[in-house]
Amino acid sequence: MKAAATFTTRLIAAIALIVSIAAPALADAPSAADRAFRAQVAQFVEAELRLYPERATHLGDHRFDDRVDDVSAQGIDAVIRHANKWIALFRTDDPSHLSPTNEADREWLMAHTDGELLWTEQVRDYQRDPEMYLPTSAVNALIKREFAPAVVRMRSVTAREVAALKNLEAARRNLKPALTPKVFVDIALQQMPATIGFFNNDVSLAFAKVADGPDKQAFAKANANLAAALDDYAKWLKNDLMPRSLGDYAIGAEAYLRMLNDADMVDMPLAQLEQVGVKELARLQEEFKKTAALIDPKHSPAEVMESLSRVHPDTNQVLPTVAAGLASIRAYVIAHNIATIPSDVMPMVRETPPYARATTFASMDSPGPFEKTSEAFYYVTLPDPSWPDAKKEQLLAFFSAPSISDTSVHEVFPGHYVQFLNNRHNPDIVRLIYGSGADIEGWGLYCEQMMLDEGLHDGDPKYRLAQLQMALMRACRYLVGIRMHTQGMTVEQATKFFEDNAYQTPHNAMVEALRGTGDPGYLRYQLGKLMILKLREDVRKQQGAAFDLGKFHDAFLKQGAIPIKLIRRAMLGSDGPLLQATTSP
Repeated sequence: MKAAATFTTRLIAAIALIVSIAAPALADAPSAADRAFRAQVAQFVEAELRLYPERATHLGDHRFDDRVDDVSAQGIDAVIRHANKWIALFRTDDPSHLSPTNEADREWLMAHTDGELLWTEQVRDYQRDPEMYLPTSAVNALIKREFAPAVVRMRSVTAREVAALKNLEAARRNLKPALTPKVFVDIALQQMPATIGFFNNDVSLAFAKVADGPDKQAFAKANANLAAALDDYAKWLKNDLMPRSLGDYAIGAEAYLRMLNDADMVDMPLAQLEQVGVKELARLQEEFKKTAALIDPKHSPAEVMESLSRVHPDTNQVLPTVAAGLASIRAYVIAHNIATIPSDVMPMVRETPPYARATTFASMDSPGPFEKTSEAFYYVTLPDPSWPDAKKEQLLAFFSAPSISDTSVHEVFPGHYVQFLNNRHNPDIVRLIYGSGADIEGWGLYCEQMMLDEGLHDGDPKYRLAQLQMALMRACRYLVGIRMHTQGMTVEQATKFFEDNAYQTPHNAMVEALRGTGDPGYLRYQLGKLMILKLREDVRKQQGAAFDLGKFHDAFLKQGAIPIKLIRRAMLGSDGPLLQATTSP
């Protein structure tokens, strides 16, 4: 009875938290329909937090830290029932009776929930992706921030590790050789030594100072059992699943279009989307050539970029160099009124967790909106010490001074970190929790160009060349994502495409191609940037001489990370075209 009472108390507290966050929206939406919708939203969010305990942890709701997402057959059925139920309920709401904000939230929640059906019911990731059964991110979320005493978090890790064993068992039943691509198995195996090392080393070290006793012993046993189970899983992947894997990583045109609708509310024919990408790639290549000629007209653009990439910090100096540059970029944003930064807290620069470094160069990990701690991590990927020197050098080429600056603008100031800081104060729980990838990544990529346009680094062409190279990489992602998943482009062809069109080293080009196999939506960077530029142009035309760039950025960020289609509606009063018109193919 005591446990039940405690659970009920915590549940009531959680609902009170949701209602309190949503309360400001209620003040602006007094109608009965609006009040009913906000109550419906609170129920939906609570259902989502219970269904996805790992997501709840990342958001900073720690009621379910002792659980993992259930990927058994019963768990998958629960996800499908949940999504169908809520889509049906949201459809019963009459949009004409809702405020513009609530109607936008309703549209966004329906799209988001259909996305859950897309990946579970149509694409069936649980039958084709070995990595979704790994508990690394779920456990790392409990050790990387000190949101509770170590002994409390250790108990949660113990329970989560025990629960993860069932998911590893479910993987053997769920994964279908006919649907599982060999490249997915290969990526999982590439990261497995680092994954097992994470549990043997990092997780154990996180609780080294906890006093010995029954809790510590239970943790040690659970951690050792999980590491052993992961080793067995790796052997099963290599010896059993890999030889029989015949699946295609491509999700197909129908699923691709549905993904764009669900994730970013973009509804355009694939041929038109591809043409937009071809046009932008050509524009960027021409600008890249002109900028390279300003630096060194006697050498080819590729040679100029390669010469700049050779000048980089040693491995042990990458993190200090990245950290040292953040303060000056932040000061520039403030001095030039580019965007409001509502906090003086700086993110901590850390090495990317080893289990995650196979497909990323840098990333921003901000605390969830419900988290009390303000610890934010700017992750940077360093070479694996076991790599040969030539491979290490190819990765380090990413960290020339201009490239570091460009990446920090994207990830921190005024990119993802500033977007997080602004959105953390959003009174609308829908916008607090759910984000559109094209909005989030589009904002980061937009900032890379915008900051140089606004005078950062005083027009130094070396910094512009680095920004253009990164823009070319995202332009390649845009086209590779479409072509890999709808036109049969292979990993080898995608790798060469990145080398030829984005001046990437062979290693970095392969990283990008491999990412594309499992991330069909990584066109979101350029797609979002182009939509933001179109929105900015249309707002400028509407406001005329009154247009102010800093105010535009603040107004954009105030809307939350919802699809840009909905932000256009809020800022312009109508939807309008999301992208500049192109000539029909």
